[in-house]
Amino acid sequence: MKIRVSVPLVAAATLLATAALADDKAACLDASTKGQRFKDTHKLVEAREQLRVCAAATCPAVVQADCASWLVEVERALPGVIVTAKDAGGADIVDVKVTVDGQPFSSKLDGQAVPMNAGSHAFHFESAAGSLDQRVVVVEGDKNQHVAVVLKGSAAAAPAASAAPAASAPAAPSSEPESTSSSSSPWKTVGWVLGGVGVAGLGVGTVFGIIALNDKNNGDCNASNVCKPGTSGPVKTMSLISDIGWVAGGVLLASGAALVLFTPSGSHEGAAGVRIAPSFTASGGGIVAAGSW
Repeated sequence: MKIRVSVPLVAAATLLATAALADDKAACLDASTKGQRFKDTHKLVEAREQLRVCAAATCPAVVQADCASWLVEVERALPGVIVTAKDAGGADIVDVKVTVDGQPFSSKLDGQAVPMNAGSHAFHFESAAGSLDQRVVVVEGDKNQHVAVVLKGSAAAAPAASAAPAASAPAAPSSEPESTSSSSSPWKTVGWVLGGVGVAGLGVGTVFGIIALNDKNNGDCNASNVCKPGTSGPVKTMSLISDIGWVAGGVLLASGAALVLFTPSGSHEGAAGVRIAPSFTASGGGIVAAGSW
């Protein structure tokens, strides 16, 4: 029995096989290139996926050898993260939805290490016990890096609950107005009045003293201190008024200063009144101060 083989069929099969081998070779080379690039940029999860393709036995021997060597390095450096969660009572929580950098990571926690690229990552945990956001730095080469969290309920509700007592607490009454109203003493007022009158008395004494001295120096008065008509008056009278003004003014000024300086603030003594009036007579003049307490 003779078997006849069609030459066109053999040629077509050969072409198909050759094309398939070419496609496999191109895929191996592409995976090798991508795997090496991911490895150099420390995207180890993606690098491992590509290097597993080009390290397969179907790839050319040279490509397969390089990819296998790189795959060993990637597997050694690729870190793994173990996520665990507990509630406020310390019990383990299994049903926790975890996202990393906005991408799904897991929906159940089983205590197994999950491969992850090294670097800083934003973890978000969501469960019936509460939610939590936490930034974690994954260390390259650490195969069992633990990320443990405690979910105690919504973090947003805590500040509102703690702020409520503070908002409802009554403000403490201020006693400042009372202390202000009692800080002024009537004796200090008397002191200021007496001091002002004392200054006025000193001024009166000075004025009359200057007039008497001027009249005496001008010769308008004789040896008996009798002055010519049209002058200010007897030198003796002017001198007496000047002396009284100086003495009374000095005493009043000293008394007023003593009351202002030494009367304690907040004193509750009764109100005091002072009546000041100048007094002049034919033989002299003076200042009279009368007070009532």
